[in-house]
Amino acid sequence: MISFGADRAPELLADPGLVPPPAAPGPTGGLAWLRAGVARFASGEAHARRRALAADLLGPMDLDVLRLRAEILACIALEDAPLDVMDRIARDVPVRVLAEALDAPGIDPAAVRTIAAAYPAGDAAPGTDEAVAALVAAFGGVPDEPTAARIGLLVQACEATAALIGGTLAAGAGLSPDAIAARLRDDPPVSATFRTATIRTATTGTAAVSTAATAVAGLAPGEAVRIELDGAVPFGAGPHACPGRPQALAIATGVCEALQRVPPPAGPVAYEPLPNLRLPAAIRVEAPPRERDREQTTVEKPR
Repeated sequence: MISFGADRAPELLADPGLVPPPAAPGPTGGLAWLRAGVARFASGEAHARRRALAADLLGPMDLDVLRLRAEILACIALEDAPLDVMDRIARDVPVRVLAEALDAPGIDPAAVRTIAAAYPAGDAAPGTDEAVAALVAAFGGVPDEPTAARIGLLVQACEATAALIGGTLAAGAGLSPDAIAARLRDDPPVSATFRTATIRTATTGTAAVSTAATAVAGLAPGEAVRIELDGAVPFGAGPHACPGRPQALAIATGVCEALQRVPPPAGPVAYEPLPNLRLPAAIRVEAPPRERDREQTTVEKPR
């Protein structure tokens, strides 16, 4: 696999000869069916059609409502603190908020998390196909492209939005919208994306490998490419750029506003060993101070 630095991302992600690794079809209603039916792994006309479905679902969402619902749901979860933010809030709240916006409030986030773990590479663990089938049923039971688009929005938001929330919390520089923007700029949650060459391209330049730089005169059909992302393109670029950026930022902002109520985590944060996602493994927070305690702290004077 050839790896390119983020400085080449806008150019390479717009190259029609570089497409996402295609997803092989599979039995209707399972993980392979889902991956083969969403925009993320498609190209050409199929990608345009499926991306339009996702855009039509995202467009009517009220960003203020998404932010407020995310804050409310995160505050409700914090009532059970101490807890692991990554387990109880960072993944589940974005899924619940988006499910509500898609008129499916009863969806189980655990099913979405099961799918999300297998979704990028298509490596289905036991229970993954059953989780997909459960979401198909929750969205009306028809395994078609509109249903796949709805499921795809939930799955793709699950880990990436959790990484943005967790990374912002782990950075320890605050939880304001400015802190979220700084996280996207300095250490974006999605660190790379992958493409496959379909035709010989005219791509030239320097491969961003860990050893000495290597000149690349061209890419052979079928050759795999890793493209680094940075703060200039934290949501990707080109025709496959994430269509849900405003929604993701609204939800992450709401969750971070709720997390301002708890003491910041102590100690270093470990990250999952994932190839392209900066996802904290766990961030434990303590219970927020009781309202009465805050009031006493405010009114009591030193003696």
